[in-house]
Amino acid sequence: MEAIGDITASAEVSRVEVQGTEFETRIQGGVLADGLGGFLSALFTVTPLSIFAQNNGVIAITRCANRGAGRWCCFFLILFGVLGKISGVFLSIPNPVLGGVTTFLFASVAVSGIRVLSYITFTRRERFILAAALSFGIGDLLVPTIFTHLFDGVNSPSKGLEGLFTSITIVLSTPCKSMLVMKLWSPG
Repeated sequence: MEAIGDITASAEVSRVEVQGTEFETRIQGGVLADGLGGFLSALFTVTPLSIFAQNNGVIAITRCANRGAGRWCCFFLILFGVLGKISGVFLSIPNPVLGGVTTFLFASVAVSGIRVLSYITFTRRERFILAAALSFGIGDLLVPTIFTHLFDGVNSPSKGLEGLFTSITIVLSTPCKSMLVMKLWSPG
């Protein structure tokens, strides 16, 4: 699901069509590449690699959506990783500068996500699901321990019941999962 949203946002900030046959082909290729990357990383006993939303922010900021430029960036990142003197220059960048750039980058990613949401014509049900998921997500972001003591009042639950309580807590604290559950179980 993340791949579809990120590919759509990347296409939108790259000023490429976000509807039609060519877009559907791009989505299929991106999801396939994401799946193959996860499979290959599992073969090499590495955690699965995934598509990154940061690319949308970088494209939106730089207005450069050229694949050749991306390949050159990859080359230079590998080169800087191998040559210690050059990587030392990047390590000398102060943390507040990196924090400011990162904050701006993720704010740009959020704006891209909101822009993708603007393409959808919402029904009443979809507005409710999105609002509920955002409220769970923002609530958990502002008060991270909000769901920690949700089931403390239950006396001596069994192992199965503890597992159920843990899964409910995880679903409530993760907006994407709570949105999927509401979308599947709500009528309409």
